[in-house]
Amino acid sequence: MWVGLVAVLLADVVSTYAGLQAGMTEGNPAMRIAIETAGIAALVAVKLVVLGFGAGVRTLLDERGAVVPLGLAIPWFVAAASNATHLL
Repeated sequence: MWVGLVAVLLADVVSTYAGLQAGMTEGNPAMRIAIETAGIAALVAVKLVVLGFGAGVRTLLDERGAVVPLGLAIPWFVAAASNATHLL
C-alpha cells in the first residue's frame, strides 16, 4: 500500500513539474508561493513531510489506520491525473 502511495506522490510531483514547465500554475496558493520561492524542491519537501506524518499517524492507529495511505493517495492521484489531462 505504501509503495503505491509513493508512486502516486512521484506522479504528482513529476506532473506538477511538467505542468509548471509548460506554463501551468500551481492551484494551491501556499504551494505556489513555496514553489516560486524554493522551486520544485519545496513541493518534494512538503510531500515528504506529509508522508512522514501519515506514517506516524498510521502507527498510532489500530486496523483503522489503513485509511491513512488511502487518504493521502486519493488527492495526490486526482492532482496527478488533472495535471496529466491538462498536459495532453
